[in-house]
Amino acid sequence: MGRADDEFAGITAGLVIEDRYRLEQVRDDTAAADGRRVVLWRALDLALDRRVAVLLASGRTRALRQQLAQAATRAGRVVDARCVRVLDVGELAAADRFTWIVTEWVDAPTLAAVVRRKTLPVDEAVALVRQCAQALATAAREGCTHGHLHPDRVLVPAAGLPRVTGLETARALAEDADSGPSDPGAADVRALGGLLVAALTGTWPLPGYAGLPRTPAGTRLRQRRRDAPKALDEIASRALAGRYPDPGAVDRALGDLPAPKPAQPAPPSPRALAARRWAWRLVPPALVAVLGAAGWVVGSDLGRVPLVARAHHPTLPAPSASAPGTGVLHLVWSSPPRVASFDPEGDGEENPSAVGLAVDNDPSTSWTTVTYRGSSHLGGLKPGVGLLLDLRRPTTVRVAELALTAPGSTVELRAGDQAPRTEADLAVVSATVGAGSQVRWQLPRPTTARYWLVWFTDLPKASGGYRIGVTEVALLG
Repeated sequence: MGRADDEFAGITAGLVIEDRYRLEQVRDDTAAADGRRVVLWRALDLALDRRVAVLLASGRTRALRQQLAQAATRAGRVVDARCVRVLDVGELAAADRFTWIVTEWVDAPTLAAVVRRKTLPVDEAVALVRQCAQALATAAREGCTHGHLHPDRVLVPAAGLPRVTGLETARALAEDADSGPSDPGAADVRALGGLLVAALTGTWPLPGYAGLPRTPAGTRLRQRRRDAPKALDEIASRALAGRYPDPGAVDRALGDLPAPKPAQPAPPSPRALAARRWAWRLVPPALVAVLGAAGWVVGSDLGRVPLVARAHHPTLPAPSASAPGTGVLHLVWSSPPRVASFDPEGDGEENPSAVGLAVDNDPSTSWTTVTYRGSSHLGGLKPGVGLLLDLRRPTTVRVAELALTAPGSTVELRAGDQAPRTEADLAVVSATVGAGSQVRWQLPRPTTARYWLVWFTDLPKASGGYRIGVTEVALLG
């Protein structure tokens, strides 16, 4: 890791912190404020057998170490699926003293890495910044801010929600004990405007970050992205100037943008119009013949087409819709799988007596979460809740379908071969924000796993609070 006289020289792969976190590989090594140094390790949580990130930060004074530990403790109160969770914090006695912070491990590129390759479409950029704004709004309700948000602090998984990392702690590392923005909340608002500019232009308009080219001074968003609506340009400018009261206001402003208009096809040429008129003169006799033949084909084959290809539920396909290996989608189980509610951050169970109703092929029954109050993010009590399906053996799935009791949830599909202790033990294979009552996931590639988790992180409004129900789940191969 460096020279023999390096203060981190004794910190090597294989070291176990607190008899629990075994360091595996250095992933980042940077200088912080006041001569401090920060090293990010990928590590293994030996107690839970899961990957975690361990950040080791040296501190020249005890005040700086305490500042960082207190920041990590505040951040640990925030429970939101879009925030990388702080799991543990402490001090390590070595050649010098170090503060260590344990967080979730998220194996995903940063927004900066993504936009260096290609900037985002307008709708994707808006959706990403809204998710970040909602994450910061959740943190604000817990009395937390970021204060040092930039494109390297936003992780962008291939599927699922963006993840904001460094709540409270990034600011503590970037500043010495007595400095920093007088209003970190206003800094977060400005950073959201910066993220919007970065996602759309690949440049960064604010001081203090050099990971992307600097946006030329005085440049408006629409000068670099002509497809950005004027209203979006105004939101970016207002956010960059700190003219929104909080991150939630930025989210609401972006949510009020009109839906993009579909592209209008070019009008047909005169030659095409003439051809179309002659075609219609020939249609009636040809149509009669075609419909007669098609009617015979449809009538003879309809009984062999699986229900999933005939219509979109409320009910989902019946078992044994077709035989495996025919190239036609079929349910991957012949009898219902084992189903359990999955609530690792709560009391361990959520309406367990009704879980079988999610795989009974009866659209009149459903498994439903409890009703949460105060916040659609499960009342701010935990990152999510869901249903865990055990297929009893690794099984290949190409499509997953859900029938839900209401639109408006944020739902992920996760999969893996080991029985999970938390949702992080399973990989996200698909996700939908603002899901409708019917969800169909065509997986990017066939995925083989034994355990499949339907995981809700945001619930729709319901009578008395927020909740969602699952009428049916179908995994198709």
